[in-house]
Amino acid sequence: MSDHDNTIHFAITHSTAGGILELWADIAEGLRERGHRTAGLVLYPPPDPDAKAADEEEWHPVVSRRPRSPIAALRMVAALVGYLRRHRPAVVVSSMPAANVLLPIAVTVARVPTRVFVSHHSPISTHNRLLDRIDGWTGCLPCVAGIVSVSHAVTATLSGKPDAYRAKTRTIHNALSERIERLLDTLPRRHGADGPLRLVAIGRLAYQKNYPVLIRAMAHVPDAVLEIIGGGEEHAALSALIAELGLGDRVTLCGLLPRNVALAKAASADVFVQVSRYEGHSLALIEAARLGLPLIVSDVAVQVEGVTAEDGTQCGIIVPLDDPRALAAAIMEMRQPATRAHWAALATHLGGEASNARMLDAYEALLAPVLRAG
Repeated sequence: MSDHDNTIHFAITHSTAGGILELWADIAEGLRERGHRTAGLVLYPPPDPDAKAADEEEWHPVVSRRPRSPIAALRMVAALVGYLRRHRPAVVVSSMPAANVLLPIAVTVARVPTRVFVSHHSPISTHNRLLDRIDGWTGCLPCVAGIVSVSHAVTATLSGKPDAYRAKTRTIHNALSERIERLLDTLPRRHGADGPLRLVAIGRLAYQKNYPVLIRAMAHVPDAVLEIIGGGEEHAALSALIAELGLGDRVTLCGLLPRNVALAKAASADVFVQVSRYEGHSLALIEAARLGLPLIVSDVAVQVEGVTAEDGTQCGIIVPLDDPRALAAAIMEMRQPATRAHWAALATHLGGEASNARMLDAYEALLAPVLRAG
């Protein structure tokens, strides 16, 4: 008889409304449909309650609030050890730097047979340096059975990790759930409707997304409107920038919306823009491609990979990271119907390559040896 619960626990640091939460919810949904049991584990509730997505799966916090002192952090680790001893999950798939570090430590201290699969969703250069150093050690612990990156560009950033760490790594590209794919395929599209060029961007209002460059670009693009969907800590600063540039009638901060509402708004746009400073393998980008929206992205490795088809075809326009005028010029090109149709066709091709079944097959193959042992 197994000495553990044959359940796959998805663990994150806190339940933000970002793409990681959506990805884990999508993968958990797909694995449940394939007969697996899943659960959600979060170290602590979101620091900002308003950041919680309206349609997120239920996540069980280990402690009731974010630790604010070393003693509180130790208590959280002790609570996590207790959780693992009570539930004895077969597998924990972790993401976000703190969870990636603490889960292997807690499993080792708890002396449970749980196996941990660490995952990286952004380049490690974006992580806390101390946590990154510790991760190089904890990822080598015997309880860590695998290390997943969501793109080859993210995997490449692990090159400085120890040999034992890198031996466990593999890339599994993100994809959408079948439910989301079906929803996207039924949403009405603009298909060259009259009126100003409609742009959409989706993602948290944070430094990562580089929205000031996008907003400044809009000052050089007449007869175009932009909707930014997402909430976050930069809302006030971005609102002030919009007012300063006199763009209040053309740039709208829509706030955080339920995923189905956000996708319906995206479907009503002409062009998707994502000029992020970094990504992992953006779900919003995959969704936009599935909708057949022409794609404009920043010239960083992860973004370039995100708009490159399996045959090497570039399926989106790539612009310099911090050049509002170059971004504006790319947007202006999209005012031509023939140009939009060209890039829309390439985006549709790209979106068709993101396979939910292939992603789930890869995660099942990764987790199967541990689950079979149970």
